[in-house]
Amino acid sequence: MRPSLDEIASALGRPEILSAVIIDTGQNNLVFDTGDLIIRIPRYDGACLDLERETKVLAALAGRLPLPIPSVNVITLVSGTVAMHRKLPGTPLLDLAGMDDTRRQQLADTLAGFLRVLHTLPLDTLGEPDAAVDPQAEWHELLADVDEKVLPLLPIDIAAAIRGRFEQFLVGDGHPRARAIIHGDFGAGNILVEDGQVSGVIDFAGCAIGDPAYDLASLSAGLGDDLLALMRPSLPGIDAMQDRIRFYRSTFPLLDVLFGLKHDDDGVLKAGLEALRRG
Repeated sequence: MRPSLDEIASALGRPEILSAVIIDTGQNNLVFDTGDLIIRIPRYDGACLDLERETKVLAALAGRLPLPIPSVNVITLVSGTVAMHRKLPGTPLLDLAGMDDTRRQQLADTLAGFLRVLHTLPLDTLGEPDAAVDPQAEWHELLADVDEKVLPLLPIDIAAAIRGRFEQFLVGDGHPRARAIIHGDFGAGNILVEDGQVSGVIDFAGCAIGDPAYDLASLSAGLGDDLLALMRPSLPGIDAMQDRIRFYRSTFPLLDVLFGLKHDDDGVLKAGLEALRRG
């Protein structure tokens, strides 16, 4: 059971919510736009907890970052949890079409500046313990899930290649990996632009302590490696992260398959499997 727009409008005394337009049917939430307010309704129980945590994360980051971020309020209704925030200006940056070289460089510099600040915040900023005593633990767990649930669905050669990439990543290069506060889903759809300028960053549900290369993997997956090349002068260290960036990108379809299996989402499942077969 999920809250309806009728219930939300009645609870808040805001009849204009009834005219909200759905703008996203993502994996975790249904997202509605009222014109000045963004409403997110969790699609499953775990997403409710994610929204509550994200609210605390955004409060901890408020005033610390060089670009606008949402200020989210979570309310609990009889039928479930709802998150709301004032709509930030702009629309999601989905590609770089129509941008000349100057505009692309400006975009790269702005995004690099945002990540540089985020990735250098003190690790205790979020008010959460860095529970990852073994930073590799989550990747061992992911590999176990992939072994059990994903690889049996794939041709033997593709499954072997995926496992090989995991094993190489887990062995590492003998050097400890950087630990930083990361956005966790720094993809094209979560970067807003207005009049050619970055106007905000949204969706901090995945914000946590992790490898900065993960944010760059998300960014390049949506907007391409050429953008990362433009960021090099403003964000030193990208070249040293290239192997990790490629590995993290290779895991995104695996996560889609696991999500599709867990939540019986056939569309996400098929898309993930097709991406893995394409390589």
